[in-house]
Amino acid sequence: MSSTYPKKHITINAKTYINFTSNDYLGLAQLPINVNQLNYYLSYYGINYASSRLVSGNSQLYHNIERLFCSHYPFEDALITNSGYEANLAIFNIFKDQDVIVFSDARNHASIIDGIKLSGLSKRIYPHLDYNALDQQLSLHPTTTKLIVTDSIFSTHGTMADLQQIITLKKRHPNTYIVVDHAHGLGLNLYDTLEGIDILTASLSKALGTQGGIILCSNTVKQLLVNLARPLIYSSALPIFNLYQIERNLHYLCAQSYRATKLVRLSKYFNRLAKDKMNTQNCHTLSPIKHIEFDSYKDAETIYELLLTEGILVSYFRYPTVDRPMLRISLSYFHNEDDIKLLLQLCHNLTKGD
Repeated sequence: MSSTYPKKHITINAKTYINFTSNDYLGLAQLPINVNQLNYYLSYYGINYASSRLVSGNSQLYHNIERLFCSHYPFEDALITNSGYEANLAIFNIFKDQDVIVFSDARNHASIIDGIKLSGLSKRIYPHLDYNALDQQLSLHPTTTKLIVTDSIFSTHGTMADLQQIITLKKRHPNTYIVVDHAHGLGLNLYDTLEGIDILTASLSKALGTQGGIILCSNTVKQLLVNLARPLIYSSALPIFNLYQIERNLHYLCAQSYRATKLVRLSKYFNRLAKDKMNTQNCHTLSPIKHIEFDSYKDAETIYELLLTEGILVSYFRYPTVDRPMLRISLSYFHNEDDIKLLLQLCHNLTKGD
């Protein structure tokens, strides 16, 4: 299967669809390349470091980008990784063999689950977004070091963590620290502040529209990562093109806030229309990720296939990724209200059998 996607459309095997599957929320992945600027980067730094960052794969370019992240987010230091997945593995790796208990949301991303598992750390899973249950679990371990770990925006259902409530729990329970995976939230400006979070990780392949990961943290944590995190130590550095794209897109992200503003407007429009067309209460967050659940796999797959015939591509999720069959819908800066109206009207008609 081959595919291309200009802006909001995607062409697969010669058929073009309105694309509601991409994580390119702000459209930055499709910015045109400044060839002269890129040639300068390549002539100065080369094509690839061909080494890990800890050997000879580091450069001032890495440090410039990390300082740029710190200038826009309330953290002392930053560390670029090869992916968001690698970032999460690295975080838990530095706590390996320590007397630490991880408190993890039941719907956290697979990279968090794998990171905890590989670290061998003791863990407690609290029900999704149930902070009363989390509070009770934390109270059972007053003297132990505790890590509360959560996605900010959950990648399948689009639900959002209440970070302020989690920060309140951190203050209530001694020896508690917060790790947030901000992969689907970076750059969307959906939280008033990230103050009070100890470690923030993110993929740079979603709203930033490039490749890589970032860890925002204290300088102490960064030094621990550099010295102890095997996923970082034993991975080759990113190619220069990726670093160029990260730096460029981060500048665009900060300078063009209207992209995130439009996405919020589209999310609100989707929520209003979904409550009317689909009679659902699931659409209440400003997340660009929406979902429609079904009672049976047959119903979900039928609607998915019928949408394809109408020129609309959404994601179809099934067990074990989710407990109930669902269609996942990703909004982007390139969509408009007519696209959303068409999608929801078709879903309404198809589920009603019209």
